[in-house]
Amino acid sequence: MLEPHEQRTYTVSRIIYISKLTKMMILLGGAIHTGLFLFFSVLNVNSSKVKQSFGDNSINLSAISEKWLSYASSLENSGLNSFWILGTVDYIAQILVLFFMFRLFSLYEKGEIFKVQNCRYLQLIGVTLFSYGLSMIFLPSFVSLTINLFFEYPTLEVHYFFGSTELTQLIWGSVILVISWVMKAACLMSEEQGLVI
Repeated sequence: MLEPHEQRTYTVSRIIYISKLTKMMILLGGAIHTGLFLFFSVLNVNSSKVKQSFGDNSINLSAISEKWLSYASSLENSGLNSFWILGTVDYIAQILVLFFMFRLFSLYEKGEIFKVQNCRYLQLIGVTLFSYGLSMIFLPSFVSLTINLFFEYPTLEVHYFFGSTELTQLIWGSVILVISWVMKAACLMSEEQGLVI
């Protein structure tokens, strides 16, 4: 059986090792996500190239998350580019989460396990996930209302999407926010009392 000090050292070294692997996976995921977004961006710049390669609507619909697929299809049928309207929101939310996760695991990799800054990155991840969950529900209705009020396109139905995907996103965002607040309170108490967690 390991002594408490040895156990703590062993645990921290495992956290550092796993954090290095996690950072590499985050970088790989971010590179793939960015590469796909840039691929669709380039294709969407030249619409005739898109139609020759993929047909009228299929390229944009394949770039949109499944949750918004039916709404993206109605945007395309109205002559609007669903990729720029919906795809960019999805991309920005995913990249923000990956960025904050990368920063968090960079701190873990340095052995900074219970610090207030770690809690800040957790909080930013939670806020991003929660905001993304809300955008999943309300973005299509906001887009439809904006287009119907200010642009000369065929009238779009106002859609709200609320199902298990949106609920899961809101729950995970809330859970991570609460964990970040609990950890921050523990870190502040530890600093005040001079304790080591």
